[in-house]
Amino acid sequence: MSASIPTFRQVAARPRWIGVLIGCLLVSGIFALLGQWQIERAVEQGQRDERDTETAVPLGTMAQPGEPLTTEAGGRMVSLIGDDTADYRALAGRNQDGRSGWWIIGRVLVEDDGAPAADLPADAPGASLAVAYGWTADEASAREEAAAMADDAGTVGAAPVVGRYLPAEAPTDGDVRGRTNEAMSVAALVNEWQDWDGRAYTGYLVLDPEASGARVVGDEPIVSRPPEQNTQLNWLNVFYAIEWVAFMGFALYLWYRLVKDARERDIEAIEEAEEAAAARADAPAPHPTAE
Repeated sequence: MSASIPTFRQVAARPRWIGVLIGCLLVSGIFALLGQWQIERAVEQGQRDERDTETAVPLGTMAQPGEPLTTEAGGRMVSLIGDDTADYRALAGRNQDGRSGWWIIGRVLVEDDGAPAADLPADAPGASLAVAYGWTADEASAREEAAAMADDAGTVGAAPVVGRYLPAEAPTDGDVRGRTNEAMSVAALVNEWQDWDGRAYTGYLVLDPEASGARVVGDEPIVSRPPEQNTQLNWLNVFYAIEWVAFMGFALYLWYRLVKDARERDIEAIEEAEEAAAARADAPAPHPTAE
């Protein structure tokens, strides 16, 4: 009578393979958690920048003289109390909604940045802040406006200034070789400012005339848009998450393969035992030996 062939379920129900299954499930669970973590990282890094950049905050809460411009400060609307200086000039090659023109720029001495008072002498001058005041289409108008503002500098006194705080630009070939002013480079401007005391903000301000309660300088205010929102998903983390899912599936497949191999070995052992038994049954009986 032939022995019954074990089914896959019968082999899998043996204590040994149940223990292996539990181990594989634990490993798969770890892989699943790692995959979930990678997905969360991808989503977190791909989230939109939800910070409020349009509500003006005190400049002193975002930046200090001489300190690098931070991601939090870049593109923020800020407010301060400042007094203008005679350092007005025209800046070439400035784009305004696809039109090339000129900026009228200047320097403000920051009297009150909204931060707690610094430990400075009472008569210490304010730190310098580069300011872009307005845009005009032609060079002559820009230079005329800059000269007129320089003549009137210091006649009004400290006043509110509101605008968008942006990172300074690097000098262009025109600045270096053509000896023209094209970049809003604080590093270059400090070499041209009169009576500069060595303290300056590393970024510059694009004036918002309406919020500042000031007149429009030049032909029109400079177009200054909020920072672009980053919504790009981190696909590298997504790829890692897919890898962890693949590892999880491999752990379960490994258990299935081990059980299947064990069943095949059992079947081979049964078949070999049956073949041996049949061979013994078919063997001729030995002849009795005469005494």
